[in-house]
Amino acid sequence: MPIVRWFACVVAVVVVSTGVLGSARAASLATTLEWTATGDDGLNGTAAGYDIRFSRDPITPSNFAQATRLSSLLLPGPPGTKQNFSITGLTPGMAYYFAVKTVDDKGNWSPMSNIATIVASTVDAVTAEVSEPHFSNPWPNPARAGARFTVSLPKSQALRIEAFDVGGRKVKTLALGEYSAGTFDLTWDLRDDSGRALKASTYLVRGQVGERVFLRRVAVVR
Repeated sequence: MPIVRWFACVVAVVVVSTGVLGSARAASLATTLEWTATGDDGLNGTAAGYDIRFSRDPITPSNFAQATRLSSLLLPGPPGTKQNFSITGLTPGMAYYFAVKTVDDKGNWSPMSNIATIVASTVDAVTAEVSEPHFSNPWPNPARAGARFTVSLPKSQALRIEAFDVGGRKVKTLALGEYSAGTFDLTWDLRDDSGRALKASTYLVRGQVGERVFLRRVAVVR
């Protein structure tokens, strides 16, 4: 995927990557937005939330509220934290515009960020196929409300994804069983197998596809 980056007095957005999900028969483009978190007050504290919007027409401060709001539980990280958000279902050949605002704990909204723009490119049938297993890094990371991963499988095969605490104790089974070929998102609500919210710490997520093993770390903040 290509990537889009944001840069502004509040948040700067960039299109980091654009790629294809699924097969060419149902080609669906995805893109990832990336930015650096600001603070609740300049570079101090942690902001309370984001309002991420997109449109097929250029976004301005006057029409920002009319742009489509992206549904997201993504919470701002500490100032300086790299954050990203992935959007799927884009139409090949269409132009898309993205912008974001940040709100503090008093309900004060920042000015609009810069505008990140992409044109969703068309692809051929060969590039649309998943060629090898892939288990993405988590986002957001650090995570407060939840973390997402993207999983790609070139064929139907057994998948096992588990999370462990720093002591090596398994806290959550995220996926277990036979999964069909393709690409999909996996969301972890940062709770254990009993439904209890995990305490702030770093957790190791181990993904295994056949003999291939992926290790990812998630920093949980509260």
